Amino acid sequence: MIQINDPRHRGARRGALAPAAGRTRHRRRDWQRLRRAGGGAMTGAVLIASLLLAGCAAGHPGPGHALPRPGPARLVPAAAAAGSLVRVPRPDYADPASVAAAFYTAWAGVDAVHDSPLSFAARCAPLATPALARQLAASQLPAAAWQAMRREHLVSLVRVRAVTRPDGAPAPTPSAVYLRVYASRVTVTTAGRAAVSDGVTVQLTRTGGQWLVSAVLFW
Repeated sequence: MIQINDPRHRGARRGALAPAAGRTRHRRRDWQRLRRAGGGAMTGAVLIASLLLAGCAAGHPGPGHALPRPGPARLVPAAAAAGSLVRVPRPDYADPASVAAAFYTAWAGVDAVHDSPLSFAARCAPLATPALARQLAASQLPAAAWQAMRREHLVSLVRVRAVTRPDGAPAPTPSAVYLRVYASRVTVTTAGRAAVSDGVTVQLTRTGGQWLVSAVLFW
């Protein structure tokens, strides 16, 4: 089972995980507005591709605490093209942090050599609610952008380092929880290799006795 770290007790960097106490009230109002807006509908492939094609990957510093390996659980069905370097870890559907970590690996990973533009959506489907899975499947990276990545032999893989409860987020309930995923990203192209920090916030909903990601929030 993946451990959830509380940054307020981990000496997190100011402004990255634990904002000043005076900002908490504003953060809560921001969370409410974000929830009313429906969260982030932008898909992983579109976001990651736009960043990678621009020669960068937006990073957010996070704690360096390594996560324990997820416990035994149902294996995510193989959905990517044969030989894909994006390997989704086995999630524990009873543990929202485990599901969040597996989802981010599937959502943020890019292998332009072996995958297709929608491989990420197929990888995410077993970890997402039906509504989010439909949103991901309905989105497609422009052909020109994908071909540009393929010409560069672009492979960008993430390794989750920590899962936290975002400061100011609504309190967890038996049916919903918000988690922040922090990861290391390594991108390799014909031009070389780059390593950065990365991450995203997700909302998870308990559906049918298991936790699934229901929204991606760019916070």
